[in-house]
Amino acid sequence: MASSTNSGPRPGKVYRTREFRHWSANPARFAKCLVQEGKLRRVAHGLFYVPKLSRFGEAPPDKIEVLRAFLDGSPFLISGPSKWNPLGLGSTAMFASTLVYNTKRSGEFTFDGQRYLLRRVLFPAKPTPEFFAIDLIQHHHMAGVALTDLEKGLAAALSRGRSDTTRLIKMAEDFGTKATLELVKRAIETAGLAA
Repeated sequence: MASSTNSGPRPGKVYRTREFRHWSANPARFAKCLVQEGKLRRVAHGLFYVPKLSRFGEAPPDKIEVLRAFLDGSPFLISGPSKWNPLGLGSTAMFASTLVYNTKRSGEFTFDGQRYLLRRVLFPAKPTPEFFAIDLIQHHHMAGVALTDLEKGLAAALSRGRSDTTRLIKMAEDFGTKATLELVKRAIETAGLAA
């Protein structure tokens, strides 16, 4: 957003208080006035969004937009059931929180009534289904799936050609524990494939 823009904050965008310097010398007071006028909503302390209307009324801020603003543009990755369940490895988990890997913060946060569980961990810049398979194995307790069931599900997925064994091994080496790597190797062997 260029400082020469005088059109004001954009609908649907989430802002940090300091970003209002583009429109005012006193960004905190500017934000407070816009909140009082109903032109801005508070997401959390120091975070605001401009309401965006949909045909169903006012739409909440997009999760990606909230995380971008909160993490100040640093890299992040949303993981959890939305990424694990489609893998077909046996997970049917549901979370009340959004699981977010990032490079800045760890902890539980609530933004605009939505809960987020942030973890400061390593993750690939371009995650593949193989990464999320390893991630699920690493977090099987959160997903409520036994490791034996995941191993069977992974072997079945591998035998159907739903995963690349080389990438799976690489992801296990880079982002898993030794036990996870061994589980992956057993699943590959059970599927009758070369590791």
